[in-house]
Amino acid sequence: MKTQILAAIGESELRPAARLNAALAANDRVKYAFSLLQMALAHAEHPEQPAPTLKRERIACGVDDPDLDVMVARARREGKLRRAPGAGRLLARIADDMRVMAAPVLAEKAADFAARLDQLLAAMPAAENDLVDPGAISAMTQAGHDRADSLHRLVMDLHKRLNAMQAALAEENLDGAAAYNLAEADRPLVSAFMAGLNRTAKLKFAHPGLATTATRAGARLIIQNDIGTTDAHVIVIHVEGLKVSVTYTDVHPERLAFFQDMLKPRKVAWEQQRTDVLAAGSAFYLATGRIEALDEAGARSYLEFLGSRLVFLIDWNRARKQLRGFLRGPDRLALLSWAAETEMGHRGFLELGGARLVNQAIEAAAGSSMHFGDRLCDVLGDAETLDFLRFVFQASTEGLLTGQSRALIHDRIRVTLGTHFSNEEQQLLRLAADHAGLIFEIASLVRDGLQAEPHGAAKRARRARQYEHDADGKVVETRVAVARRPDYAVFLRLLEAADDAADQLEDAASLLGLRVLEGKAVDALQILADLLVEGAQEWIKALGHATQIGRAASHAETEDFLTAIDRVAAIEHQADDAERALAASALQHASDFRQLHLFTSIGERLEEAADALKYASLILHEHMLEDVIDA
Repeated sequence: MKTQILAAIGESELRPAARLNAALAANDRVKYAFSLLQMALAHAEHPEQPAPTLKRERIACGVDDPDLDVMVARARREGKLRRAPGAGRLLARIADDMRVMAAPVLAEKAADFAARLDQLLAAMPAAENDLVDPGAISAMTQAGHDRADSLHRLVMDLHKRLNAMQAALAEENLDGAAAYNLAEADRPLVSAFMAGLNRTAKLKFAHPGLATTATRAGARLIIQNDIGTTDAHVIVIHVEGLKVSVTYTDVHPERLAFFQDMLKPRKVAWEQQRTDVLAAGSAFYLATGRIEALDEAGARSYLEFLGSRLVFLIDWNRARKQLRGFLRGPDRLALLSWAAETEMGHRGFLELGGARLVNQAIEAAAGSSMHFGDRLCDVLGDAETLDFLRFVFQASTEGLLTGQSRALIHDRIRVTLGTHFSNEEQQLLRLAADHAGLIFEIASLVRDGLQAEPHGAAKRARRARQYEHDADGKVVETRVAVARRPDYAVFLRLLEAADDAADQLEDAASLLGLRVLEGKAVDALQILADLLVEGAQEWIKALGHATQIGRAASHAETEDFLTAIDRVAAIEHQADDAERALAASALQHASDFRQLHLFTSIGERLEEAADALKYASLILHEHMLEDVIDA
């Protein structure tokens, strides 16, 4: 039973709920008509393109006029006007539906709406012989606040008032939804939607929105949510049996696409022509998606999921714009998608200041690392900036939800950003360590190749080439990082010096595959190759110890680093002696000129590799002592 029976409205003596349902149905028909007119005008400009029909939308909103399905396809330019078959009937239908839509509001003696309705209906464009003026249609369907009043503007204002009347008329509050005229079977469906909505609604914080109304109109349950404060930002859900349709309107096509992406896990079938036809200047963008559940549990599950996604649409475009100074376009979308998927949201970030929150952290933590005009991703790199901003979103949301002070949240973000800036050197040292590991692998191939069977020489040479190629990749990574942070140019010098060792060792591995080496000189070459492996090991140790040294370096850490550096230098001296011993042995014992040439060529390359490692170690030694330990 209804808890409140309101007086009948007007001469129809319909109950208020029925009058409201009729008005809301008229709202659907008017929006369908606006879309159809806009599409017809767009197609008249480009008749070679495929023409949508909007047949399903026509049927869904109850317009019994199949001839309208071909209006778009037959629309053509005729001078300054456009011929759209059926446009006259459609404009007359719009006028009739506007009166139906306004009736509940006018019954409340809303004089301002009555005057606007009369004025705007009188100004509707003529459509004699179905010829319409595109400028007049555009003026009728525009909806911006900064423009002249329009019929579409009135539609949105009436819709907002009807929603408020609907909420006031509600028979009950069902888990937060203003509900009336529900069938018993509707309650679990509405409750499922509200369960998802209520689970994530806290993530909007102080922002208004997410008001929900639910009612039954004929054979279908209707759930409507106003999402946020934007007039054209509305979602309407129809449930009929196991079929669920969602109609979503938005002034931002990017947010519409984001909404569709959020629903991808549920395999919603969208009407594509509704999402990409309305050009700039159109009143809104609209898409309708449908899903048919396997059973009632599936329908409830989908409605719960759908309800849980709406909070992530509030202020979405504002958040996207606030991130421009920190991330590239695709990464901004990736961050907002992550925030929705993890139910972390972006409203906490905006609540704490948005871009200003991050800029204050940059001012406190970046020092000379950033300059005017730099984007954070250009300095830290895309992946690390994305990682940091995920932390910002998480710290903001969790901090506000748990009652942490805003000052504490700001401090946590500033300290974390400072860690990211200080981590740059550690990352470059790790790149150098990875590069050193590749040098060791190539040196090991040369050493082992002197004792291995000849038939594996070609395979070892190929592996050496791959390792050398990978080492070049580390140099490229370092070059990119240093381009972002020129204050770390020392690491590019270091990697380029060490890469000479990789190049020389790869050449040596290649030469080993040309001919089998024989005689006593092999032993001398083996000693030199063993020294290169040991030198590569000490170089790895030096880089590893360097990562442990900070400005407050302990004696033990510094001692281990200096010892490894000293060993690299000592091995270089030993390699000089070993290379001279190899040359003498080869000159005395080589079986022919080819053998002599191979021995001396390989020896030269190994000795040059030892020189390159020593040079790289001196660069690191100077940097650590002068720029890190004594800074």
